[in-house]
Amino acid sequence: MAKILAIAEHRNGKLTDASLELCKAAKALASALGAEPAAAVMGKDDSVAKEVAKYIPTVFSVTGAALEGYTADGYSQAIKAVVDAQDVKGVLIAHSYDGVDYAAKVALNIGAGIVSNCNKARVEGGAVVFTRNTYNGKIQEEKKVNTDKFVATFEKGAFDMEAAGGAGAVTAVAATIGEVRTKSKGIIETMAGAVDISQAKIIVSGGRGCKDADKYKDVIVSLAQKLGGEYAASRPVVDSGWTDAARQVGQSGKTVAPDLYLAAGISGAIQHVAGMKGSKCIVAINKDPEAPIFNIATYGIVGDLFEVIPAMKEKL
Repeated sequence: MAKILAIAEHRNGKLTDASLELCKAAKALASALGAEPAAAVMGKDDSVAKEVAKYIPTVFSVTGAALEGYTADGYSQAIKAVVDAQDVKGVLIAHSYDGVDYAAKVALNIGAGIVSNCNKARVEGGAVVFTRNTYNGKIQEEKKVNTDKFVATFEKGAFDMEAAGGAGAVTAVAATIGEVRTKSKGIIETMAGAVDISQAKIIVSGGRGCKDADKYKDVIVSLAQKLGGEYAASRPVVDSGWTDAARQVGQSGKTVAPDLYLAAGISGAIQHVAGMKGSKCIVAINKDPEAPIFNIATYGIVGDLFEVIPAMKEKL
């Protein structure tokens, strides 16, 4: 039976949320296409593959010294080995820094058409129709591939995360990894206390309406801590030096899809919205009732953030 293959990413031995979303996507597309959902995991051993087996029934593990750290050459060759050994119709990859790096190489290696940065997918007439943003998120377009196989990268939040509860089978796939032109020497934390906000369940984000660095810290950072979440910012805040670039949300920053995204003093420019529109619940606070952010907000509060947020904190 043909397979829809989700590529599971992991960091420091832990699966990313995007990988769990891809497991859900593989199951949905496989069901609609009459195929079988599966996942592939690359690494130095099969420990992460065993974890993935809790979320999807079939897992292919490709291991070896050349796969201990991420490289585009190593991953693309490993994925080709899985595709060659199995009847794979589609490969699903997270639209992450790594995924963007190797997805096109995978498509070239297996002779597949590719659609990147997708936020939806459906099956129509036996073919997958992918929806993706274009023109900085101002337009959504639908794409199909005209090849037998396809590769697609998906934004975080395109699908819900798959829940654990299964006991899938892990199968080792032999792969001869040829030339690897780059070598990972490890991950360096460039900022003390740096976090990956794309994994946060609650995000409090501030914009230029916070006025200055001290006020941003007093209202945004403190509320995030009170809620047990992470704080983030729009590009003007980062450009002003109020917080570091690792916390920027938007077209030129991180794409996030938390359970709760609270946007305070953010107008809702399309570049920012492109990075957070997949959030399950969006709460917007802005003095301007015509601010574009209210067009996508689940709940909107027209008011001064310096009055609204202290009142919220009193209730927590």
